[in-house]
Amino acid sequence: MSSPKITYAQLLETNNLIQQNADEVYWLCATRTVQESKIFPVSAYILFSYLNAFYRYPPLLRKIEARMSAEEIGDRARNQGIKIVAWCFPCFYLLGREMLINWGVIKPTDAVEDVVYVLDFWKRFQLSWHRNNGNLTNKQAGHRAQILPEQRLQVFHADAYECREGDPLHKAAQGFLATTAQYGFLVSCESRLTLHNHGPYKISDTRELLVRDFLELSESDVPWLDGVGQDIPYNNLTVTMIVEGCHINLLDDWGSFESVPELKAEHMVAVGLYSADTLSNGHVPIGMASREELTATFRDLTDRIKLATTKLWRQMAGWTRDQQLDAGALTYYGVIKEFAHIAGVYAMEDWMLIDERAERFRPLLNDEYGNLFLGELVGYISSPSQRMHEYTMMQHNDQPSKALSYFPYSILASGDYTPGVGPLRAGVSTLPRKNDRYRTSQGVLSLAEYNKRCRAFVPTVCEDAYRFLCADWVKYHYDSPLADEFFKITQRQSRVLKDQGATLSRADVEALRTSANKKDALSRGHAMSIPTLHLVMHGVAIKKHAAAAEIASVVALPVAAVNAELTTACATGRVANANDKYMLTPAGQMILAGEYSRFYGELRAEETFPQAYSRFEQINKDLKQLITEWQTVEVGGARVPNAHADRAYDLRLIARLGDLHERVEPLLTQMIASVPRLSIYKKKLAHALEKAEDREIVWVSDAKIESYHTVWFELHEDLLRFLGKQREE
Repeated sequence: MSSPKITYAQLLETNNLIQQNADEVYWLCATRTVQESKIFPVSAYILFSYLNAFYRYPPLLRKIEARMSAEEIGDRARNQGIKIVAWCFPCFYLLGREMLINWGVIKPTDAVEDVVYVLDFWKRFQLSWHRNNGNLTNKQAGHRAQILPEQRLQVFHADAYECREGDPLHKAAQGFLATTAQYGFLVSCESRLTLHNHGPYKISDTRELLVRDFLELSESDVPWLDGVGQDIPYNNLTVTMIVEGCHINLLDDWGSFESVPELKAEHMVAVGLYSADTLSNGHVPIGMASREELTATFRDLTDRIKLATTKLWRQMAGWTRDQQLDAGALTYYGVIKEFAHIAGVYAMEDWMLIDERAERFRPLLNDEYGNLFLGELVGYISSPSQRMHEYTMMQHNDQPSKALSYFPYSILASGDYTPGVGPLRAGVSTLPRKNDRYRTSQGVLSLAEYNKRCRAFVPTVCEDAYRFLCADWVKYHYDSPLADEFFKITQRQSRVLKDQGATLSRADVEALRTSANKKDALSRGHAMSIPTLHLVMHGVAIKKHAAAAEIASVVALPVAAVNAELTTACATGRVANANDKYMLTPAGQMILAGEYSRFYGELRAEETFPQAYSRFEQINKDLKQLITEWQTVEVGGARVPNAHADRAYDLRLIARLGDLHERVEPLLTQMIASVPRLSIYKKKLAHALEKAEDREIVWVSDAKIESYHTVWFELHEDLLRFLGKQREE
């Protein structure tokens, strides 16, 4: 007998945490739809994952916590948007323990210190993760998962684009949601672990925000996405959905939700798209510069994910049952592998192998036994270890049962228990070894480099100056410089709230959003709802004779979308292809010219945009004069080509170009408010000027690159075309 290393208080709390998990696992399994797969041995691999979790979680969590505490991991996960279904891991672990107790492999007095530690880690992570609502679980919060801080919710609220069923953005978003859910279902071996929801967050009396996370989309941890997901540019994606006309009355610890009435496509009235991972400073907007760009981004990602789904089906069709069993078990068991990434200690051998102690039970886990035993374990709660004395009634079903076994308190007096399962042991897998490629927000990295960067990276909001600034602090210090600074961190990439600071109420955010939507609605009338084919033909007209990527660069569309429209345009005789360089045919020129007045009629009729264009034309005359002086110099009363031998002369002209740019920038900003895709010109002009001011003089007017004059010329051509103007000679 050994002296107990645990206290009565620890054991009381551990049994309480066991019971909380027991009650919720039964409720979730009893109320959530369970569909038996005809492809994967789901019940068998779930049981296999439980065994792997029991043997591997304790040493792996200790390895993680040697680098970073559970509480800090919770802070990182909450602020970086990491998608962890953290409620699952104590249940998987405890159900593995319950299986072994039922089989007589271990006793309820075994692995006591392991279980105490695992549940304490979970408790500390969960309390940190749920810090903003003060609960341990969604169940404690009345089945709500209100995880995110105010400043992040304000950005999600403000930047979401309005949409209605049937409009291009709504259809693109719904197509993406359906396609990605199907892909994720396959990636996770017909489970839901690649999809998670949290919320609801109150937007108004009639609107709520639901945040939906998709993870494991690209080449990352699981070997079966090597090659399959290589063309998907983000491993994690978050869709923010504002819904109207229904109330999300339940969101459980599995991330499943219910609403009254049932949430349907028609209820989604605004949407946004973001990505986040262990190396990002929070949620990074994806395709959010304009409604048009977001629509195209959803479509592009949908096409990529459809292709990846086809590749994955082909691969999985050739798997043996053992490979299916391993993949499913590792998916379930690996639900918390993101902890190791956050801490920078991830190892493939830790998370993508079946422990040799779990492997012993593979022959037992045939389909029939897997289905029957899993049903007994989490459904009927009828196994011998789950029976209680006859005077008790279990929560939810009133039977004398409990889903998970307690520790007997007698061990505190007798010391008759075993502390744990020991160190990590070797593992096996029938799957191919994982390639050393990991898709991150900082590019595709080797695992060594990924871990190195994770260990060095601290999200700004988790730095010492900001980490413990919470809603209760903000409430009393919202008008302080530090609060402003704190909110501006999250607002940096916001389309609507950039640099607004900490003093906004929800009503203020809605007012700013409404103002932005009015501008967006105006844009939609003449730019945002324009068919993609028209935009691509417009780009061809501006570029004259160019490749798809060059055309995409002036119409703010993904190259894949441009290629698709070019194929259509060539097939219908509007565009000609000469060695992958495209130009308008005479028929295409006529069609395009006839479309401008239809799509841009409202823009031409309004006051603000034509006025801004008129002032732009004034500056255009000054630019023409400046470029004349740049390209030629006066010698003996005649102008001759400038050989750029007089550096002082050139620098004076570049300084004048800088002054001219300062004059045109406000006009560009005004025009971009109506036609957001014009922002690409603003960026290109600023880039060219910066290069020229660094004395790289080719960036002033060289026609072979996107010099200042080249970009200006294309911008002018763009404006002339959709406003129906003629270029002055």
